[in-house]
Amino acid sequence: MPSLRWLMLPLAILPGEKVAACWSDGDVALFSQMSAVRKKSAIWQVEGQRPWQAYNGYNDIAIKYSNRCSLVEDQLRLNMALYGFAYYPLRHTGTFEQDDQRAKLLFDRLSLTYNISETIKLETGKISRHRGLFYLVSPADLLNNYAGGFKPTRIYHPAMKQATTESSWGAELSETGEQHALSFSVAPKLTQPGARYASSTAWSSLERSNSNERYLLSYTDYRYGNNVPSASLMLGDTPAVALGNSYNVSQQLTFNSELAWHRKSPWRHLDEEKVSQLQNYTFPDALYHTPEKQNVELALGLQYTSDRFSQFGVAYYFQSAGYSARQWRKQTDLINFLNQRTQNPALESAFDNYKYLMASEIYNTTGKGHFIGKHYINSYASIVLDEHGTLHPWSVLNITDKSSMLGVTFTRRLNSLNKQMEIYTGIYAAVGNKHSEFGLFGETFGTYMGFHYTF
Repeated sequence: MPSLRWLMLPLAILPGEKVAACWSDGDVALFSQMSAVRKKSAIWQVEGQRPWQAYNGYNDIAIKYSNRCSLVEDQLRLNMALYGFAYYPLRHTGTFEQDDQRAKLLFDRLSLTYNISETIKLETGKISRHRGLFYLVSPADLLNNYAGGFKPTRIYHPAMKQATTESSWGAELSETGEQHALSFSVAPKLTQPGARYASSTAWSSLERSNSNERYLLSYTDYRYGNNVPSASLMLGDTPAVALGNSYNVSQQLTFNSELAWHRKSPWRHLDEEKVSQLQNYTFPDALYHTPEKQNVELALGLQYTSDRFSQFGVAYYFQSAGYSARQWRKQTDLINFLNQRTQNPALESAFDNYKYLMASEIYNTTGKGHFIGKHYINSYASIVLDEHGTLHPWSVLNITDKSSMLGVTFTRRLNSLNKQMEIYTGIYAAVGNKHSEFGLFGETFGTYMGFHYTF
């Protein structure tokens, strides 16, 4: 990978003692969690059985290490953020839930920042992405990547919400001043995408982060009082334009809006021509493709901050590329077709392989941060109960098929151990009929409890 070696070169030429000193001076956090989940039956069947456990429990552990270390005062800084994850299921996982490994290391950030001047800096290495204004899906979040965690479980602490989303290798030149912020990011293509029949959790880190060539120019203006407009231009393999604005209606109420145009769909859709071939027993190599069709995304939302610094938000999201009710039914009809029992074991095995492919394609789309319908309403809050306790409820509703996901997490920091220990517990659910987006893999109900300790 010649391009990756060039990106890593600034890290390789650093003095060894400086880097060692940085590693020893970082922040370390430990997460430990127990969870239980119940999944109801759904339309999927593999070898005549449902491809997941109806009841299961998981023990998860995660370690986060982060550091921003100055190598040359006021000029050169080393940025590091990495996660170690591991889990153990109480029962054997189903065929749709199996991972190639139950422990992994993910680098969220490993980069050098060089301060060219007081306002201009250059960062190269594995860099964090620009996130939009919205809690779940932001049209302005153009440099998004695939997920790299585990399929059946994750750490549900709010601080770990984005932990498994892969960041890109690349470079960013930015200028930040009192009146505006301007940045130009480069994420080169370093490899091909991972195998489509496998979930992104089984791909390599590079396959999740740098399988497309992307160039992102972003601008934010702070000169318009209560309005903070922004604009982004994406070039390369996935051209797009995004506009946004954050308007302070009052000191406590903010109205956010984002609009994005994509030259083609940012995620892969079921190919109806390939579906017809399969249903006529002509077996195509793939079932999904990226339509050469323009896509428009729109998000509108309100966020309120109380006097006690509790936050409440609600947002509407739309994408023109989302499946219509007819298109989504085409997908569930295909699953039912593939579930049919025949007297031919080879044919049934081929049908099962297509179901693995479909499940992986759907998982990878949602794991990259995309909804797959057209219209959604989502809400979230961070409710301060007292000095140490906070409640974090959230929900998302697919307006078309009425399926939903919702959950709530309670966190409490303990007075003992110098307030370095935080405990948390919560519940979540995915609710909908067997042919809906959030009920497609079975209605799900889960609960969890754990602790977060900062060293």
